[in-house]
Amino acid sequence: MKNLFLLLTTVLVLGTPSVSAQNDAAEPTKMEEVMESHDRVMDKMPMVSKLISKLQTKANASYEKTKYENAIADLKNANKSMMTWMENFGKRFTADEMFKGKKLSAQKKKWLLEEEKKVALLDEEIDLSIAQAKTTLGIE
Repeated sequence: MKNLFLLLTTVLVLGTPSVSAQNDAAEPTKMEEVMESHDRVMDKMPMVSKLISKLQTKANASYEKTKYENAIADLKNANKSMMTWMENFGKRFTADEMFKGKKLSAQKKKWLLEEEKKVALLDEEIDLSIAQAKTTLGIE
């Protein structure tokens, strides 16, 4: 799973300049929009890790372990959902389709609309788990 994450991250970093170079003045394509949504969710992953660490510290020092462990479980589930989404997305689309604007078949256009909805729900799941963790920790 870590290798898949590293591969997708590397492809994303290396592939991004070619996408923006092709479409400087044009409206973003649906694929670009989905990939931007992915990027926004990925930007939240360090916060997820940080909160898990803080919650674990609190759980280890508390008699109320359950509330901290529940928040940890929610964060870990959100993280797992992200990894699963990326893995499945990578099975449906090639790197050229994701990053170089390769034309999509009619079936893949339908899939892309499905993936757009999935990544939006994933974003909500992660936001909710972060909010719950912060509330549990008594921070902002």
